Amino acid sequence: MKTKILVRSLCAAAAALVVFAPLQAACADDSIDPALIPDGSYPAHVDKVINAQHIAVTMQGTLKVFLASGSANVTFTDKIKANDDIVVTLTNGKVTAYTKK
Repeated sequence: MKTKILVRSLCAAAAALVVFAPLQAACADDSIDPALIPDGSYPAHVDKVINAQHIAVTMQGTLKVFLASGSANVTFTDKIKANDDIVVTLTNGKVTAYTKK
């Protein structure tokens, strides 16, 4: 009798892990890989300027993306700041150009 209760409890715990583990994993890292974004120009909202070569942005309202500069002459620190709206041109997931809106 106790064995049946133990087995049921373990099965319920395993089922809960199967259901909730993917949800937790999705919430852990909600940013996307910029290499998955097709080449082109996109509007973005600057969340944070990390350093001269890296920024964190929100694209399409909810997509969090960490972008890197595609070349040494594309820098972010002196030209943009948090809460700026910009248009970024991406090539192979790297920023090759940007303009402030």
